[in-house]
Amino acid sequence: MSISVTRSLFRGVHRYSWISLLVCWLIWILNAYDREIILRLGPTISSQYSLSPEVWGSIVSVVMLALALLDIPGSIWSDRYGAGWKRARFQVPLVLGYTALSFLSGFKSVSGRLTNFVLLRIGVNLGAGWGEPVGVSNTTEWWPRELRGFALGAHHTGYPIGALLSGVVAGAVLATFGQSEWRYAFLLSFVLALPLMLFWAHYSTHDKVEVLYKDIATKGMTPPILAVTPTTEHNVKEMLRACFGNRNIMLVAGTTLLTQVVYMGINVVLPPYLHNVFGLSFAASAGMSVVFTVTGILGQLVWPSLSDVIGRKTTLVICGLWMAASVGAFYFANSMHLIILVQLLFGLVANAVWPIYYAAASDAAPPASTSTSNGIVTTAMFIGGGLAPALMGELIAAGGGWTAIHGYTLCFFTMAASALAGVLLQLLAKVPDGASPDFKPEQ
Repeated sequence: MSISVTRSLFRGVHRYSWISLLVCWLIWILNAYDREIILRLGPTISSQYSLSPEVWGSIVSVVMLALALLDIPGSIWSDRYGAGWKRARFQVPLVLGYTALSFLSGFKSVSGRLTNFVLLRIGVNLGAGWGEPVGVSNTTEWWPRELRGFALGAHHTGYPIGALLSGVVAGAVLATFGQSEWRYAFLLSFVLALPLMLFWAHYSTHDKVEVLYKDIATKGMTPPILAVTPTTEHNVKEMLRACFGNRNIMLVAGTTLLTQVVYMGINVVLPPYLHNVFGLSFAASAGMSVVFTVTGILGQLVWPSLSDVIGRKTTLVICGLWMAASVGAFYFANSMHLIILVQLLFGLVANAVWPIYYAAASDAAPPASTSTSNGIVTTAMFIGGGLAPALMGELIAAGGGWTAIHGYTLCFFTMAASALAGVLLQLLAKVPDGASPDFKPEQ
């Protein structure tokens, strides 16, 4: 699809698509905030509970692995519940549930013991991880297929914004209330989620989706397919078999796992690196560790939209090479100015790849299996995200502990190698010619 054709298509996008994108984008900001806030507070929490790099890495790994547990079963449930306007109704109690658990984390009387705090964060991430493929699928089902890359890219700009917000809020809470009151940072998301989800429950209706799809077709674009989803155990198994047997979906999942080792690794490593090696305060290290999210917002607009034009595979190879080079460059960043510069370069691709992964999985998904296909990708991503903190903790410890630079150097080069391995997987992918025909949903 040429750039001129893409521009002409944007002129015909219905307002329902834009409003749904805005709502899903705001939900994604809150999801990112709830996931990332614990990483910004890592040095503070480690100090309060006297945690070693290995112990803190293991705790974060357990919390992050919880993101992977409900993605596939939750996605199947979401697909069976229904697509389009029904998917949004499914999303409402899910988002309110995990943001409410996050809210409880903000009270010392509830989360004062480390065990209680960790259990609450596991509960939050069970819901947040489940909510990702549901939110991604919801976004694709309000936009024409020809603009799927843009829609998911715009939607995913919410993640770096949420990550940036977590750093800003964590820094502000620590600077204003002191190190002992770090839990206040967990109070924000539910307060914002409640009115947003009440609006979404009211706005998402069958009539709006019907009007939207007719408008998309009238303007010469392709409406999303809302095939009848499988209702029997046999059909669910057939759907899973088709998804797991799809070459492109599995290669995307593998690349996603490796890339998440990079992304989560940076989030785990930068706050203690800035505090222990560069001597920044807890508040400053929390704030300065999210500089890359500034260019992350730009990258998520540019690269996913470009993937609509030059293809998902080509775009992912370019982004993977860029990621490997930029994360490896942290080794040479020996001043705060260089740390900021490398973060900004890394940010241009750090967040951009996720919507492309989802667009590629959606492109290859068997009929009525969009959320399930995205759930497989999400599960792989969170497995990588769960492994990364423990790996980084071990590498930091092997290099001499929190205050020694050698462990951080090992982390940066390990992450660069992971990005290159993801590039190799994408080189094995085939350019799809449409959705997989391997599974026929019930009619």
